[in-house]
Amino acid sequence: MSRWGGVMGRNAQLIRQWAILKQIEHNRWTTISDLADHHVVSTKTIRRDLAALMEAGFPLYDERYDGKVYWRLNEEHKGLPLASFSLSETAALYFSKKVLINLAAPPFSNDIESAFKKIESALPEKNIEFLNNFDSMITVRADAPKDFDQHKGTIRTLMEATSEGNRLRMYYYSVHSQKKKSYTVHPYRLLYFRSGLYLFAYVEEYQQIRTFAVERIERIEKLADHFEKPADFTVENYLGEAFGVIKEEASDVEVIFGADVAEYVRSRVWHASQQVREIGGGRINLKMRAGGEYELASWILSFGPSATVVAPERLRRRVESDLARAMENYRMEKTVVTPGKAKKVEIKKAAASVSRR
Repeated sequence: MSRWGGVMGRNAQLIRQWAILKQIEHNRWTTISDLADHHVVSTKTIRRDLAALMEAGFPLYDERYDGKVYWRLNEEHKGLPLASFSLSETAALYFSKKVLINLAAPPFSNDIESAFKKIESALPEKNIEFLNNFDSMITVRADAPKDFDQHKGTIRTLMEATSEGNRLRMYYYSVHSQKKKSYTVHPYRLLYFRSGLYLFAYVEEYQQIRTFAVERIERIEKLADHFEKPADFTVENYLGEAFGVIKEEASDVEVIFGADVAEYVRSRVWHASQQVREIGGGRINLKMRAGGEYELASWILSFGPSATVVAPERLRRRVESDLARAMENYRMEKTVVTPGKAKKVEIKKAAASVSRR
């Protein structure tokens, strides 16, 4: 058997053993035959699995009743300071630490890491060894997370004001206007989305709700007076048909994706309203009703030449304009530094048809 085949076999064994532990914990009338039938393995394999679980420190035992032998988990096992959690729940929390620590929204990242240290101390050492074997199956990598280390104080103030209903004076850098602005806001809710943290707040100057990227808040001041948050406000209702976190009037969006990315696009849920159909040659047509032109354009541009906007016309022209501007970057003369001297190299112009589309 190859090394990879051995790893796969070990992973399947660990998954089965974890499932066996949960079955026994939730059903006090579980026999070895029941487990063998459920997992489609021999009773000999189940006995080995039970032995491995006991060796890992899980307090399993067998009990005879009415002529049958049932396997059970010791419910009086109180080696856990987290008494409200079952043993398997505590172990599952420990196993999920990689996901939570990597994806946790600030300012909770450090607190979550500390919490997992307590969970680890609550589990027997053999339990930890058993659970660490799962590391060979799942790796977590955050998707370009924003660095919030410099903004912990801002986040703390936002959370306090949101919880207590305090008005805020906020100094914010607007990317859209390329200016610093000051606002008086009523903080309604924070949203952690695609590794970014966003504030939804009612802006007194505009008399409407706006979305703010937390890392662009340059200074914040919690005011003494309070506001009343609408009882029916939710982020989901506010954003409605938005593609991301920017609320704009929704349009009927239609994009054609080439065969090289069709399977990737088809396999993901980009928006709740999306509809995908085959159009021949391996291509697909994706339709959805969504708002947020900037976010839609950025998403479409990420597919390069493999995506073509059909509708709406405004979005199509925006993507076309962005592509033309990008092409200009490659038409310009570029200085190439070589050892001893610098020389100018003129990049060949792209086909004129691209700019005339």
